[in-house]
Amino acid sequence: MKMKNKQACKRLVGFDCRLFAVLPFAFMAVVFAPARANAQRKVRNKYVQPKRIEVDNKVYNVCELMPCFKGGDAALLQYLGKTARYPQSAQKIKKEGCVIVSFIVEKDGSLSDFKVERAVDAALDAEALRVMKAMPNWLPGQQDGRFVRVRYSVPLRFKLN
Repeated sequence: MKMKNKQACKRLVGFDCRLFAVLPFAFMAVVFAPARANAQRKVRNKYVQPKRIEVDNKVYNVCELMPCFKGGDAALLQYLGKTARYPQSAQKIKKEGCVIVSFIVEKDGSLSDFKVERAVDAALDAEALRVMKAMPNWLPGQQDGRFVRVRYSVPLRFKLN
């Protein structure tokens, strides 16, 4: 009798072990089979989003790498001293002062949108604008590794000897 009970227990224990060995594989097959089938299926969207061409026309006042005159500040001072002429009408009335002209250095280094920020006299302002508009291209400013538009101001001092 004892022998029969031991054989019956071994059968149950063996059956349970085999059942528990197969159960994880069956579970994985049920869970992961639909995921694999979905991954292989191609999904086609009817709506195609158009590519955005980002045009950055923002004008910066300050950027990581500010624009500069080719040759640096010394070359800019030399250019201004060579090119600027004291207007005769301002000399007659002994008008002196500092005209501040601002402009935008474009992405390609060209200059645009000239404005007299601080005026002194109509003749001096006109001469300052003429000199600034005749300037050659600058080295453009950079922000995040891209060339950007930057507003820049240059003072031009008129002083009689």
